Amino acid sequence: MFRTILVAVDDTASSHRAVHIATDLAQRYHARLCLLHAFPHISEHLGSPTYDRIVQEYVLDGQHLLETIRTEIVEEVGDVSEVDTQLIEGAPASAILDVAEVEHADLIVMGTRSHHQFMHLLMGSVSTDVTRKAHCPVMVVH
Repeated sequence: MFRTILVAVDDTASSHRAVHIATDLAQRYHARLCLLHAFPHISEHLGSPTYDRIVQEYVLDGQHLLETIRTEIVEEVGDVSEVDTQLIEGAPASAILDVAEVEHADLIVMGTRSHHQFMHLLMGSVSTDVTRKAHCPVMVVH
């Protein structure tokens, strides 16, 4: 049923729950698990030293997060067919949708954050945007 499961990860409790659910599904269906972390686009107008430093911090933090989660999955279950990681600079919803398309994801699993209603009205939410535009089923974990 599922060959590739994309999991959008960040450092929130709902994201960690999403990883556990996706890992269980990957085990059950012998699916490839693709962990994705997106960080916001940084304006190059900040100037080279500042821009480079900020991007490097995002990259190092993202790599550390992805590798920590990947290691936990492999240590916990050991028999997930495959666990890949991707770190993308860009708007989270767009990054998730783009990677899902490129990786031919059969399912997207992601956590949700509780936002203040006013902010949600102004900006929408990543999970809402992804569920509206995804080519495959989306599981949103609270």
